[in-house]
Amino acid sequence: MRARICPRPAFVLFAFCIGCAAKPPAPAPSPEAGAAALEARRLDDPRLLAFIAASERLDPGRADPEAGAPVGPPPWTLRRLTLAALYFHPDLDVARSALALAEAGKVTAGERPNPNIAFVPPPFLFGAVVNAVIETGGKRGDRMAAANALAEAAREDLVTAGWQVRGGVRDAMLALWEARRRGELLAAEAAPEHELARAEAARLAAGAASAPEVGAIEIEVAALAAARSDNLKAQALAQARLARAIGVPLAALRGVALDFARFEHPPTLGADLAEGQLRRAALLGRSDVKAELASFAAADARLREELANRYPNLTLSPGYNWYQGINTYAIAPGFDLPILNQNQGRIGEALARRSQEAARFEALQARIIAALDEAGTAWRASAAGLRDADALVQAEAVRAREAAHAAAAGALDQPTILTTQIALAHAKLAWLDADGARLGAIGALEDALRQPLFDPGACVPDLVPPPRAEFAGAESPAR
Repeated sequence: MRARICPRPAFVLFAFCIGCAAKPPAPAPSPEAGAAALEARRLDDPRLLAFIAASERLDPGRADPEAGAPVGPPPWTLRRLTLAALYFHPDLDVARSALALAEAGKVTAGERPNPNIAFVPPPFLFGAVVNAVIETGGKRGDRMAAANALAEAAREDLVTAGWQVRGGVRDAMLALWEARRRGELLAAEAAPEHELARAEAARLAAGAASAPEVGAIEIEVAALAAARSDNLKAQALAQARLARAIGVPLAALRGVALDFARFEHPPTLGADLAEGQLRRAALLGRSDVKAELASFAAADARLREELANRYPNLTLSPGYNWYQGINTYAIAPGFDLPILNQNQGRIGEALARRSQEAARFEALQARIIAALDEAGTAWRASAAGLRDADALVQAEAVRAREAAHAAAAGALDQPTILTTQIALAHAKLAWLDADGARLGAIGALEDALRQPLFDPGACVPDLVPPPRAEFAGAESPAR
């Protein structure tokens, strides 16, 4: 009677080989659920307020006056809107995913080759050979060094994404503030413009003014109306741009009180801000510089790994055979024969990739130098332009006061007084353009230096893990 072979040991061995079950993946994105979650984002989200409160407690710039204000109700400052963007913005989720992928790559790089087992076919009744690969030349160490460097680059890329999000919020908030200020100045100009148009029309009826003069004033009135209409569009677009920069729908900003104190009272900066220590710190310590250096280190480690691959791995194959009552044991060493290629192709690719990363690093530093030079030049030019605009406003203000005094003494007519008032309004609009150029130059300096010039002491908090996950259980803002 033939004995039955129990398959249970084979199943046990198979179960041992496949290991533990992997973590089930997250469900596929749902367009309906995703859109609903994005549309539901609000600035009064308790989890967001808890994140802002925690960030301000840890922020070294908390000594700043705005950091001491309560977080709960508005107004929303530049710093808090930046924190809201760091909480909501989808670009940071993409950067975090890249970091998670790089961290998973570290695990893969550290894995050793699995052995494999082969069963010897008949005429042997039973036989098996286990093939175990032993890596030589430090390949595993080089592989792990490359993976660690790529993870470090991904972490610095996350910091870079945080700065880019911050810059987007700043630019959008600045554009909204400038549009609102322009609207106020245009509204202030409208009153004397319309009054002048009525006065000139009365003079035309009395025969004291010509039709071309009245027509020119009517054209100015129409141009002012068009400018006010364009300004309303600019305000609406700037608000939509701010919502996009934060990562919330436009409805989340309706009725929200915004605090523009950072732009109303900008910092006093030196003309040589883009030089000296801050310039050196940007060239050596910006997050994108660190990321590029880490990418070069990864390419260098990959090159070392490919150079080590010229040396074949050692394969040990211990085996056992049983045939007709004879037990046979053997250990058969083996290795690759590098007779068709010596890994020269992969070494060439790795060497070219290393050279490419070096060129990218040099190009990045060149861009930083150019950005610093351009921002510094724009800052100095804008400061000079603002001084000229200040002088113009002062001169027109003096003319307007003198005209008012002369009118009180009966020495000037009403159209002349209105003309001086309109000239003063134009000077204020020119001053607004100059001030906008100055604030834009400060923003460019912030981007080039990666220093929070508008709110000194503020910093980009650690964004790992994601704030929305860390504060998911918050029911009310921390006080």
